[in-house]
Amino acid sequence: MNRRDFMKLSALALSPVLIKYLNDWTEGTVENDFEIEILSDAAVGHILRESKEYPAGESLKTDFLIVGGGIAGLSAAYELREKDFLLCELSDYLGGSSSANGHKDQYFSQGAHYDLAYPKYYGKDLLKTLFDLDVIDYNYKQEEWGFVDKQFLIRPDKESQSFYKGVFRADVLPEGATKEAFGALLRPFIGKMPMPTESIGAEFHYLNNLTFKAFLEQHIKLDEAFIQALDYAMLDDWGATSEVVSALAGVHYYTCRPYFDKNPELFSPPQGNAYFAQQFIRKTPQERLLTNRLVKKIEATTEGFKVDVIDVKKKVVLQIETKKIIYAGHKHALKYIYPTGHNLFKKNQYAPWVIVNIVLNKAVTELVYWQNEYLSGEQAFMGFVDSGAQYQPFTTRRTLTAYYCLQPEQRNELLAIEKLAPSLVEQSIVAMEEVLKKSIRNDIEKVYVKVMGHAMPIPKPNFLLQNPNIDALTTGIAYAGVDAGHLPLFFEAANSGLQAARLLLED
Repeated sequence: MNRRDFMKLSALALSPVLIKYLNDWTEGTVENDFEIEILSDAAVGHILRESKEYPAGESLKTDFLIVGGGIAGLSAAYELREKDFLLCELSDYLGGSSSANGHKDQYFSQGAHYDLAYPKYYGKDLLKTLFDLDVIDYNYKQEEWGFVDKQFLIRPDKESQSFYKGVFRADVLPEGATKEAFGALLRPFIGKMPMPTESIGAEFHYLNNLTFKAFLEQHIKLDEAFIQALDYAMLDDWGATSEVVSALAGVHYYTCRPYFDKNPELFSPPQGNAYFAQQFIRKTPQERLLTNRLVKKIEATTEGFKVDVIDVKKKVVLQIETKKIIYAGHKHALKYIYPTGHNLFKKNQYAPWVIVNIVLNKAVTELVYWQNEYLSGEQAFMGFVDSGAQYQPFTTRRTLTAYYCLQPEQRNELLAIEKLAPSLVEQSIVAMEEVLKKSIRNDIEKVYVKVMGHAMPIPKPNFLLQNPNIDALTTGIAYAGVDAGHLPLFFEAANSGLQAARLLLED
C-alpha cells in the first residue's frame, strides 16, 4: 500500500475514535510493499447460515463437553484430563484472547501479552495448579509466587515509558499532589484485593456498586490531566474509562499487588499469554482438544445434553451427547446456542480490540522499552509493545505490536476490517515513528491484523461478584471465563475454568 492508496481509503466514513487525526500526505511520496494479513472471527455468521446445508456427521458421546478453548476452557480440560471429556473450539488455535502467531523466525502475541508475579494471598487452587505445571515457584524472600522461566522476565530498565504530547515520562499517572492523595487513599487496600475477586471480603463489596471515578471524587479532587491518565489505565486493562468501570475494578487494578512498595516480576514471553495456554495443553490429552468446531446448539435432555457441532473444515454437523457441560465460550453467543443460559449474562458488555503486529526485518541493536504507552487522549490507540525488549535470542527480526481498544458500539464497524486495516496500519506506523523518533517504514516485512470483537468484558458496577453457577449441580452446566463475572485477567480466567470443572465433579 502506498500513501496515495491511503488517501483514497481515508475518505471512507471512519469513526473519529477509531482513526485519530493523521498528518496530510504528499501523494506518492513513499511506496509500501509489505503485505497485510487479517485474522477475524467475523465469518461466524456466514458459517452458521451455510451450515443449514451441511450433512450430518458422526455421533459422539462423552461425560463432559467443554465449549471454548480459551484459558478458561483449557484450565477446565486440564482439571478433567483423567476423565472422559471433549473440548470444542471454533478457531484453528487454542488460547482465545491469549493467542500468538509467527512470522519466519519471529514469534509474537496477538492478544493478552503479560502477567505479573502472584502474592501469597492469591487463590491457592490455581497457584498449586501453576506450580504443578512448572510455571511458578515460591520466593520466600519476597513472599511471592514467581515465574520459573526467568528468561522471560522484562528487565526493570526496559519495562515501560509513557509518551504524552511529545514528552516521555516514567509513569502513566502524572506526578504531583493528586497522585500523592490518590496513593494515600488506595494504600490501605493493598493485600485486601486478591484474585479470584470472589474471595474479596464482604466489607469491600460496596465498591462494586459505584464507578471508580465516583468513588475517587468522594475523597480527592481530580484534575483533567489525572483523569485522562487514569482513563488510559482503565481502558488498557478493563476496556472502559473510570466513569464506566466499577470502583471495585479500579481499586483492584492498583492494589491487587504491592505496587506502591515494590515492582512485581513482569513476565512476558514472545508469545505472550499463549505461553500459559501451551502449558495447559502440554499436560492435557491433546486428541480431546478439537479445534475448528463451532458449537451451534445445546439442548437439554433427560440424561444430559444433545449438542450440535459444526466441523468447519469438513463441513458436516456432528452430534455430541454429554452428561455435563462447561460453557467457557463468549456468553453473548448463548442467545443463539443455549437461550436458557443467556439470561444470566444478558447485561454483559464487551470492549472490542484490534491488534496490529508490524514485523520488521531488522533485530534491535539499541536499548528499547517493552511497553510504550501512548497517552494522547485518543481512546483507541493504546500504544505498542516492542519485542526488542523480550527474550528471543535466535531471531533476526523485531515485532512492534499496537493495541486498539474500541467502544462497544464500534463493533459493527469492524465488519469492514478489510477496508479499515490499511488506515489502522498507517496510523500505527505514524504513531510508532513518533515515539521511536526514527523511521521504520522501509524495514517492514509484513503486518498482521487481528480483530477480537468481544475481547474483553467490561467490569461495570455490579458485574463482579456474580455467581452464575449457583444451580450448576442441578442443571448440569457450569459457566467459566472472565465474562462470567470476573476481571479480564489470566488468573481469573484460569481459576474460573478450574472451579467450574471441580463443581461438576462434585456430583
